[in-house]
Amino acid sequence: MLTKKMKEEIASLPGESLMEIEMLIKALKTQRTVDRLGNAPYNVFDEITERATDIGIRDLSRNHDHYLYGADKQ
Repeated sequence: MLTKKMKEEIASLPGESLMEIEMLIKALKTQRTVDRLGNAPYNVFDEITERATDIGIRDLSRNHDHYLYGADKQ
């Protein structure tokens, strides 16, 4: 029922408003929402951030072979 009413309302809008409606729909789809229980949706990056540990090695990305396999440092 709501979908039918929304379609009717959108159909009655002038053409230039349709672009705004499209942008609104895209924003709503990407917006971080909360479910009915009040829980935020699962986000893998939140979990990575929680588990990240500073191991004190500043050149790890450049010399990962050295730290993993004992190769010479670059």
